[in-house]
Amino acid sequence: MGISVVIVLVINLFLFKHYRQIKAPPIEKKGWDWNLLKPLFLLSLIAFVAMGSEGAIIDWSSLYLKEVTLARAGLIGSGFLAFSVAMTLGRFLGDGISQRMGSYRLLALGAVIAILGFALVLSGVTLWALIGFALTGLGYSVMVPELFRIGGKVPGVDSAQGISFIAGSGYTGFMLGPVLLGFIAEFYSLNATFATLLGITALILLLSLRMQATKK
Repeated sequence: MGISVVIVLVINLFLFKHYRQIKAPPIEKKGWDWNLLKPLFLLSLIAFVAMGSEGAIIDWSSLYLKEVTLARAGLIGSGFLAFSVAMTLGRFLGDGISQRMGSYRLLALGAVIAILGFALVLSGVTLWALIGFALTGLGYSVMVPELFRIGGKVPGVDSAQGISFIAGSGYTGFMLGPVLLGFIAEFYSLNATFATLLGITALILLLSLRMQATKK
């Protein structure tokens, strides 16, 4: 971790001159309106459940493969690996796709892909579960960047404030999600935990479709 911090610091020392003068475009600020809280609330709710689900997969995928699919020892960490590789790929490709289909549609598409992924995970078969973890990583990869993109363009809200509000909600979910889902695993089962994640992702899909309809 220390080496990673040093690398990031050195890179920024070389590149900061290219972005230190960048300023957000001026927006017309309006008086406070409670209606402004509604779009931020929905975006923050999606961020909370999306990043909470990411944290749960990071924390619980290995145990799921070990205890539910009975994967051999060499494959126990492969769920997290598949999730991370697919998420990295999706983050690289997401911007181009977003420009063609729009943020709200991409959010909905990501949720559909993640739902399919969780369905495969719940099959209880190691190979299908690994493919499922990869699909959930691909689906979730586009969600947070698009939430930031939308949050930075909410009318009447400063872009930095909108993004920070969504980011704070998301990281709260990232920290609390694995803990809350751990209680479900303790009192019910790991299958119940991942079934809950599927349901949460379905909620993201519904919220995305609702925001898209409202936008129109």
